[in-house]
Amino acid sequence: MSFVKDMWSVLLLYFIGDTLTTLYALQTGNFYEGNPILSNIFQSYGFASLIPLKIGFLFVMYHVYNNADRYYWNITRYSVAGIGLLATLSNTVTVVHG
Repeated sequence: MSFVKDMWSVLLLYFIGDTLTTLYALQTGNFYEGNPILSNIFQSYGFASLIPLKIGFLFVMYHVYNNADRYYWNITRYSVAGIGLLATLSNTVTVVHG
């Protein structure tokens, strides 16, 4: 299987869903970043710094894809996709009810 084909759910949920909803939620002013590391990065470099961070994480995922056996790769990609789903839903609820 190819990396892109394996990553479709991660790309959809973690990269696109979480990124768009986070950026939108932060710009409304009704939302704050709960992760203290990301919060400090956003204060120093702005919300757009999330995009290069996500791209950097994509390289980490590619490294895991190339170096982990299939079992651990599947755990990693499904875990990240699940985190992306939860983050996207959390951001969406925050914007709607914030």
